[in-house]
Amino acid sequence: MSFKTWTVLLFGTAIYPRSSAKFCTRSYLDGKWISEGDCEGPEIMSEIMKEIQHRAEGEKMKWTIFQRRKYGNVDFYRGWDEYVKGFGDSEGDFWLGLEALHQMTKAGDMALEIKMITRDGVHWVAKYSNFRVGPGSDKYRLHVFGYSGNATHDRLAYHNNRQFTTKDADHDRRSSGNCASFYQGAWWYNSCGGNLNGNFKRTGYRGIWWDNRANLLRFSEMKFRKRL
Repeated sequence: MSFKTWTVLLFGTAIYPRSSAKFCTRSYLDGKWISEGDCEGPEIMSEIMKEIQHRAEGEKMKWTIFQRRKYGNVDFYRGWDEYVKGFGDSEGDFWLGLEALHQMTKAGDMALEIKMITRDGVHWVAKYSNFRVGPGSDKYRLHVFGYSGNATHDRLAYHNNRQFTTKDADHDRRSSGNCASFYQGAWWYNSCGGNLNGNFKRTGYRGIWWDNRANLLRFSEMKFRKRL
């Protein structure tokens, strides 16, 4: 089921219209951000932040998935505006959106978990105790540390404190060319390096990889929640 097919969402015992603040808030926090423009504006974001604060008061906060690569049927080689807003199908491959990530992590008390499966069937998990994405004025800079897990390397350490780069917005440290264009993806590139938003079907450096392009991935999922 794609975003475009949704008309109502059951929220508790009530049914809310597609464009209502309640619908958008529930969709947002369930990793089902509406990318066609129904869920935008300060009222929507205010409702989302209130719900985040409400959930954070409990013992646990539900994981919010913001990136998934599973089927390879969504093009991730996109421009800045689309990465800011979000795109894809929440039931499959999608990107929640940079502005969403900033608004939902800016308090600085979130943890990050990344699940990956290589094309050889090896399962990896990378966990970070601290995760935050900066504002649009700072190009959604990545702040992440506190690694644990069984992934072969703490790859995000290399990209930490870097701004986000897309094919039409070059904010990486590479002196010549654009890493997003070179790798056919978009990421918090340092001087290029692996990323989970590469080309799902390609091999080598333009594929999806974590720390070594010889270990290409066939699945990735990134999610965050309040640090426990």
